[in-house]
Amino acid sequence: MTLIQKLVVSMTILSTSAFAEPMRVMGIDSAHTGLGWQIVNDTIMGGRSESGFVNENGQLQFSGVLNTNGGGFASLRSNRQAWDLSKFSIVRLKVRGDGRTYKFRLFIDDDRASYQSEFATAAEEWQIIELPIEAFYASWRGRRLDRPALVASEIAGMGLILADGIDGRFDLTLAWIEFDYAPMPDNLKPSKIQ
Repeated sequence: MTLIQKLVVSMTILSTSAFAEPMRVMGIDSAHTGLGWQIVNDTIMGGRSESGFVNENGQLQFSGVLNTNGGGFASLRSNRQAWDLSKFSIVRLKVRGDGRTYKFRLFIDDDRASYQSEFATAAEEWQIIELPIEAFYASWRGRRLDRPALVASEIAGMGLILADGIDGRFDLTLAWIEFDYAPMPDNLKPSKIQ
């Protein structure tokens, strides 16, 4: 092997080992257990929205009825986790939605506010959604907060919220959630997923 070939091999090994593999935190191939979910709806402030979830065959289905009379939100959140997400910059979800716009939320310890990012769904189609962690913004009770950017190493929980101002049924299924260090290359993103 020539010196140039040895350098190329060494650089390839170093560059691939410098990045982590995606860390799946929910779904069939998840190595993580103990992820508990709870519902928090606008009923805590006198609202009338209803929601629930079913966790079956590795998939999580979040559904219900949004009622904007007296509140207008339905949410699902995980319990707190002791993850080390310091090397990740992207949250990736595989979802089947209903055409509504949801927000994915990230939580840090000892803080009632959340960091969130919107994503639109296509009715009855599986999609892979990528959300850069740096694009999440702090929010409390529907109001955007002026806070520094979220630091990935501080993430201790996650969730979903629907608060799009539209009364009626909703249904979102999550096949998996993972954290990654970089976006998925476009040539690997399917336009429609079976």
